[in-house]
Amino acid sequence: MIVTDIEGTTSSISHVHEVLFPYSRARVADWIGRAECAGIVEQVRAEVGRPDAGLDEVAAVLVGWLDADVKIAPLKSLQGLIWQHGYDSGELTAHVYEDVPPALERWRAAGVPVYVYSSGSELAQRLWFRHTQHGDLLDYFAGHFDTVSAGPKKAAESYRVITKALGAEPSAITFLSDVAAELDAAAAAGWHTVGVSRPADGSPEVGRHRRITTFDVL
Repeated sequence: MIVTDIEGTTSSISHVHEVLFPYSRARVADWIGRAECAGIVEQVRAEVGRPDAGLDEVAAVLVGWLDADVKIAPLKSLQGLIWQHGYDSGELTAHVYEDVPPALERWRAAGVPVYVYSSGSELAQRLWFRHTQHGDLLDYFAGHFDTVSAGPKKAAESYRVITKALGAEPSAITFLSDVAAELDAAAAAGWHTVGVSRPADGSPEVGRHRRITTFDVL
């Protein structure tokens, strides 16, 4: 089975930083006052140790995290809600590299289940693959994991959590990512690893792991 990252792996990093992040940043202050975001506000207050922080302060914290690209659950949850609105309204379309849909089709035909593990919330992952420039690709994925359901992506224990959830042997899982530290953590948990080094994303170094530039070779 295959577990894949999104940003820099199936999809362009620039799309995230140039389209999705600005879209959510511009809407943080408006959204945190909504009833569905009450839990997120409390999580932010707990994270910064300010139980009485007002909404303006909470918004400033969230924007600071966003600008620093901090992988933290309350921010990712809020972004997921904001992006859902953007996708549903037609304002947003997710980017997926041209070689990804054919690979998903090959893996489906071969009976290989594919999962997603991303720092973006599970909601954001599902929205992403439902609203791509290639159409709805969500049905190609058997399940989703994020930093809430599995843990930090650079920690080997997170990959052990996923292994247990999948009911698989570690050696039966191959992880695709553009981040060497994530690949190292997956390898430490017994997974096979493939480093995805997209030229459009600056051809990142993937350390000692097998390196590819396209899913066409998988």
